[in-house]
Amino acid sequence: MVQVNSETVEKFKKMFKKQYGVEYSDSEAWEATHNLIGAFDWLLKEDMKQHPENYKKSTNNLSDNL
Repeated sequence: MVQVNSETVEKFKKMFKKQYGVEYSDSEAWEATHNLIGAFDWLLKEDMKQHPENYKKSTNNLSDNL
């Protein structure tokens, strides 16, 4: 699972205050941030399972292109 740090939680609180006028407590903001990031983490993992071809690592080195 993705870890949520205090900086991310503070950014979330500021964004919601600015966009929606909603003030979250630290614990509410942490939970909401954790849930939101967790949902996107899950979606990415599911997409990687269904479309692994989109996530293959390139074998080219940057120096090969110079």
